[in-house]
Amino acid sequence: MKQGSTARIGWFTALGTVLAATLLQLISNQAGAYDSSVYNNLMRTRDALLQQRDYLRRSADETSKQLDQLQQKMARINNYLDQNDKNLRDIDAALGQYR
Repeated sequence: MKQGSTARIGWFTALGTVLAATLLQLISNQAGAYDSSVYNNLMRTRDALLQQRDYLRRSADETSKQLDQLQQKMARINNYLDQNDKNLRDIDAALGQYR
């Protein structure tokens, strides 16, 4: 019986070794797949953030141009108001001479 027991132990050991190797391979493949999945998700997120940054930069540039145009328009309006006020003072002064 010793030979039969030894044979069974050898068989169980071989089976255990194969099972352990298979489980190790499955775990490492899952870990590799998980790492790959995480990497791919991070790359997609990075790409989305780069696209968002480009959009925000273009939007900021457009808004800056609009602000510049509005500031120029405001400066022209203020100049017109100043000139208008000066003209009104001149007219009021001229009218004051006739009173």
